[in-house]
Amino acid sequence: MHIFKTGLKVLIPLLILGLGAIIFAYLVKTKPVIEPEVAGERIWPVETLAAQHKDQSINLLLFGTLVAARDVELRSLVGGEVIEVSPNFREGGILKQGELLIAVDPFDFQASLDENQAGLLEAKSRLNELVATKKSEKTALVRDSEVLEREIRNVVRSNSLSKRGNISEKALDDAESALTRQKQTVELRQAQLDILEARIGQQQAVIDRLGVGVRRAERDLTNTKLRAPFRGYLAEVNAEYGKNIDAKDKVARLIDASQLEARFLLSDSQYGLLLANTAGIIGRPITVRWSSGDTEVSYVGKVSRLSSEISFSSGGVEVYAVLEGDDNLDLLRPGAFVEVILKGNTYDDVIKVPEYSVFNDDTVYVAKEGKIEPREIVVIAKNGGDYFIRGDLLDEELIIITRFPEIGPNLRVEVR
Repeated sequence: MHIFKTGLKVLIPLLILGLGAIIFAYLVKTKPVIEPEVAGERIWPVETLAAQHKDQSINLLLFGTLVAARDVELRSLVGGEVIEVSPNFREGGILKQGELLIAVDPFDFQASLDENQAGLLEAKSRLNELVATKKSEKTALVRDSEVLEREIRNVVRSNSLSKRGNISEKALDDAESALTRQKQTVELRQAQLDILEARIGQQQAVIDRLGVGVRRAERDLTNTKLRAPFRGYLAEVNAEYGKNIDAKDKVARLIDASQLEARFLLSDSQYGLLLANTAGIIGRPITVRWSSGDTEVSYVGKVSRLSSEISFSSGGVEVYAVLEGDDNLDLLRPGAFVEVILKGNTYDDVIKVPEYSVFNDDTVYVAKEGKIEPREIVVIAKNGGDYFIRGDLLDEELIIITRFPEIGPNLRVEVR
């Protein structure tokens, strides 16, 4: 019995192993045979663009900000108490050219003007007096000169008579003395005229100086009223009724409301592209679009000037364009972010394609009869993600715009 149990323990594992070998052999013998398939040529799905030769205008889409063409600080030209303020003199108020902003108490300036005018009148009266005296002295000089001529003739006659012994020596001496005295009188009269001439010149200088004082006082009186030098809107208002201000105190900031400029940046490549054209950059038309909520307004203008140097930080050139006057221009404010469309160059007989359809800047691929064919091209211009090309392309040929690493001649493609 013990032997039987021992044999059974050995026999059962052997039977299991044999059964497993039989099953394995059966599975190997009955497994399906997969015949190898012959690999076919791959077909690449691609998207295409029909080539179209035509004249293309490259408009540059840019972004910029609005700046004021004129932005000035208004300062009081005289000091004093503010006695009048314009109803529009407040933050954001629109002022017309010449409109009053504030008025300073004119009393002291009117008094100064009156005083200077009185001094000027006195000086002119003194001048008239000197002129009259000069006229009188001239008349007296003429009379004295006539007397001098008579005295000269008298001395000549006395000398002649004295030689003949007709008059005494004393009579001759008296005639010569009279002549000497008359000469002194004429010389003194002439000296007095010279003195009067100098005094008249001095008095004229006094009048001129007082005239300057009158004009200065008139200007100060006019400057008691501060007026808007141009049409604009106010910011940083810093004055009010009853306030004492000094000369040169800042009153407000006036921003020109009738002329705004769009400031935007041209990259080096865009700048070079426009500069290469004979039309240049100055004077090119622009369209400015400003959006606020659901409201969008457009304005037109022209490029007026460029920045003086290329910016190293931004890598481009700042451009300024003046916006044309518009009834809605008052809606805008400096600092607004705007979209700028700058009219670019026009190229004849070119094809517009996306950048990624061009390989090595000299090749595009077309889909023809289910296969890829290369075409040599020349890139005429670039604008953002668009290339403008000329080359060995016919109208309506399908340019492949799907880019994949294996792309090359004679590959099979399926246009989608």
